[in-house]
Amino acid sequence: MLTLKSHHNFDYNLRELNVDFKGESLKFVVLDNLDKTIDHLCKALEENGSGDDPLSEDYCPYFGVLWPSAKGLCQYLFQHKVEFKNKSVLEIGCGLALPSFILKKQGVDVLATDFHRDVPIFLEKNFELNHVKFDYRQLNWREESDEIGKFDFVIGSDILYEGRHPYEVCRALIHYLKPNGQIILADPGRTYIQKFVTSMNELGFKEELLPESVELDGEKREIFVFKFQFTA
Repeated sequence: MLTLKSHHNFDYNLRELNVDFKGESLKFVVLDNLDKTIDHLCKALEENGSGDDPLSEDYCPYFGVLWPSAKGLCQYLFQHKVEFKNKSVLEIGCGLALPSFILKKQGVDVLATDFHRDVPIFLEKNFELNHVKFDYRQLNWREESDEIGKFDFVIGSDILYEGRHPYEVCRALIHYLKPNGQIILADPGRTYIQKFVTSMNELGFKEELLPESVELDGEKREIFVFKFQFTA
């Protein structure tokens, strides 16, 4: 079985997953079983006596799964690839960074970011499998930083899962956007999304909704891709 060593002193058990698009096929190592991985993490944290919450964003390995929203976002990127030519793109909460792989394959300047310490070890393995590499920075995008600059596009998939004030989340995303830039988010239809859209409207950003039908790892899902652009 494929394995990678976590910073939290346990082994991730992995499997390979092929992701196919029109004219493009990528291979990823992903978690073999998310629930079992969380069990291994809980045991490791218990053994080191840290008392840390295994379901916090610092520890929980949700990043090691390819989620349908990521493929939905990629389908949008394929359909609108001419818009990204000679543009800069920031992917936030990237996890396995499928959208960044797709953009880099198309020659787009992309920076992938995430907060979890183990994301880079997965990226390095998938860089090798797909013969492509792009820039990565560890970043908590909710904490505004001026170190990485501004971008023409800020993209993300399935990032709106927290119940914190949506206005604060909107401000954090907008912070990384150039004037006249766009925010593009893919979401599986979480209850938080409407509050987020309303807050974006209040900040002067108008949304366009573009649904995507996604098939991934034998399952079919409807994904909602939102494009936000400043209009007021």
